[in-house]
Amino acid sequence: MIHNSQGIKIFATCLFIIAFASAAKAQGLKTAQEIMDFSTAKSSDYKTWSADYTQTMSMMGSQMSVNGRMIQKQPRKMWMQMDMPMMGQQGKMTMVMGTDGILWQVMDMGPQHQIMKIDMNKIASNSTGQAGAKIDPLAQMDPSKQWAASRDMFDFTVTKPQQIDGQPMYVMQGRWKQAALTNQQTAMAASMIGSSRVFIGQKDGFLHRMEQFDKSGTNLVMAMEFKNLKFNDDVPDSTFAYQPPANEKVTDMTPMVEMQMRGRTSAQTPPPSAAKPLPATPATPAKEKPATP
Repeated sequence: MIHNSQGIKIFATCLFIIAFASAAKAQGLKTAQEIMDFSTAKSSDYKTWSADYTQTMSMMGSQMSVNGRMIQKQPRKMWMQMDMPMMGQQGKMTMVMGTDGILWQVMDMGPQHQIMKIDMNKIASNSTGQAGAKIDPLAQMDPSKQWAASRDMFDFTVTKPQQIDGQPMYVMQGRWKQAALTNQQTAMAASMIGSSRVFIGQKDGFLHRMEQFDKSGTNLVMAMEFKNLKFNDDVPDSTFAYQPPANEKVTDMTPMVEMQMRGRTSAQTPPPSAAKPLPATPATPAKEKPATP
């Protein structure tokens, strides 16, 4: 069986950061609240979006680089394909989720082929039902709800604007709120990640780049970036439909994910990990939620 930990970490991160967006008249925004309101407002205009996706991670002595393409359509439809390292080899993973909330993952590494599924409806229900849990993985796919969750975890300050691909960016630094650290999963993330930095387009209000730093604030732990963004293209629903081939073995990862989530919330001394909508090993950000900003 192909090891799926890295893939679900990436998906979780993506859920957490997917689709931070906003609308015209953004020039001259001064405060973090104004920028987040701008981004939230614009997000309602993006019924579909697509982008080339890159992510680099450096954590606990290991490094990983992922490249791929992502498409999202509201509500809760997602397609993503990535080239990524798995077990010392380069592999490919495709993830598809339609309105039924079933996340399909197809992984290929050399001659090995594996199909997995996760019932995100169950994960979301159990996540929101657990004491102290604040992240609903499916809700995170609604861009208008991204900043609401981030504000519960981070204090944001506005820093010097920068440019990405010719577009001016609002730049904000996020640091953990002390009140948020009473949540076990948030405390896990804070043990490894000291701060986050986000880059939001002043024209399109979208989250173009997110960076996470260690507790020293100098070493980059994770960077995620979206390029070649397109909004409101006509994407057919068939893009988000997947049916495994007849007689092909399908591994249901839902019970394992649920078990890991229960273990995290009940642990007396939580181990270091990243706060994500899903557990880090099958299965944790990703617009999420990010670990997110």
